Amino acid sequence: MECGRLQKKEVANNYDKEGSSYDNIRYGRTLGGQFFSEIELTNTLGMLKRGTVLHIGTATGRVSEYLVVKGFDYVGLEISSVMAGITKAKLNARGSVVRGDGEHLPFRSASFDNVVSVRSFHFLPSPKQFLGDANEVLKPAGRLVVSFERRVYGRETLRKMMKLPDSAVKRTYYTNSEVALMVRSAGFKIRFTGNVTKLPLLAYWRAKNDRILRKAHGKMPSFLGTVGMVVGSKY
Repeated sequence: MECGRLQKKEVANNYDKEGSSYDNIRYGRTLGGQFFSEIELTNTLGMLKRGTVLHIGTATGRVSEYLVVKGFDYVGLEISSVMAGITKAKLNARGSVVRGDGEHLPFRSASFDNVVSVRSFHFLPSPKQFLGDANEVLKPAGRLVVSFERRVYGRETLRKMMKLPDSAVKRTYYTNSEVALMVRSAGFKIRFTGNVTKLPLLAYWRAKNDRILRKAHGKMPSFLGTVGMVVGSKY
């Protein structure tokens, strides 16, 4: 229990520090990063039902603003006070942002048509607690969408070869099948299990020119992708 609280504090502190630089680091420096953002947003949108959405982990509001523009009645939950403030400013009262913990959802039962977690699932110390709470706050036949950085062979070797720093906060990598099993065990019917990306995430973030990526992407298999997604429906 104490370990989980410390991990959440580390996540909040890290994103408090990154603040408004978060998006530029990941999506603004390269055209490949911007292309990845497009892929992630459109894949997430395609899995959602129309109606209300609870978004876990708003960060700087990139996903938040996209969903609001697409017509969703939006509520975001964010553990970082700095990120929550940035998202609120970006939305400009077009949605609600609540400071809180994804493993203890402060909402009434059957409140939302969708619960979505875009690459925040791997930060949760107790993901089964989150999944149980998500089931509780979803309406009957409500949709759960979670994406996450997958556990893949050679990740640590590649990081060292590229001389990249280790993650600033602890995260747990899962396979798609492991997450699907957790989602099913939490009372959901699995609607989709697969990859969001077709290449390792770093390949997008480091690609300064996206022309070749965009041209080849539709024809590429997805088994090299390192961002997974599982979608479930509440029974």
